[in-house]
Amino acid sequence: MEQKQNMPMEAGWPWKDLIGFILCILLTAFSLGGALYSSYDLKIVLYILTGLSFVQAMIQLYKLQPRD
Repeated sequence: MEQKQNMPMEAGWPWKDLIGFILCILLTAFSLGGALYSSYDLKIVLYILTGLSFVQAMIQLYKLQPRD
């Protein structure tokens, strides 16, 4: 119980979480738009989607890191 009282309180809006969420939504929308409306070869589109999904996964993993 004493440890809980000594922990600093986080106040304010969680801006990092909001920015990460917005980036993930934008990456998903960009990927969907690229897959649906591009005239590129399917193989190239799949490579780009794989890269964007990897970036999105890294953003999500970064958000899950414990804060000191």
